[in-house]
Amino acid sequence: MRISKAYWIWGQFSLKDTIYLNSIKNNVQLFLKSPRFDVHLTLCGPYKKMNSEFLYNLNHICKKNRSIILNLEKFDFCDEKYKSFFIKTNTSIELNNLRNSIYEVSKFDRKKKFQPHISLAYGNHKRCHKNLLISKIPSLRSEITLSKISLVYVNEEISNWKILHSYKLRKK
Repeated sequence: MRISKAYWIWGQFSLKDTIYLNSIKNNVQLFLKSPRFDVHLTLCGPYKKMNSEFLYNLNHICKKNRSIILNLEKFDFCDEKYKSFFIKTNTSIELNNLRNSIYEVSKFDRKKKFQPHISLAYGNHKRCHKNLLISKIPSLRSEITLSKISLVYVNEEISNWKILHSYKLRKK
């Protein structure tokens, strides 16, 4: 059963890459109506509780780890409401190491296979609409930089995603 109110850890991007991804997301959301959310890559969660020790450790993890270059693979979609339309990215050693560092600080459910992606639209959209959209979108640039980690409180009941804390990763 999905937890609708919880904390999640997001990876977010350099300013230049955020502007680029937001332009794509905004165009996608013109075609596929969706709740508004900040562009991100979900790293881990959900967590039912959060405390200052976790925040301290998350900040420490970010000070130890460098920004991560992500390869953008393709536009894709599935039939999950919160994975409706997205950009598929690579799973790098650095990304897995970052997730493992967070896991060591506070365990999260690792049963589901990690499939990194950048959501562009949430909702229950028809497959034919998503296929049509993919055929019309310009091709992706090859890579972007994941440059910070954010703690986010999610309340799906009211479509609210609130970034509570953000920590910059070290520059490459």
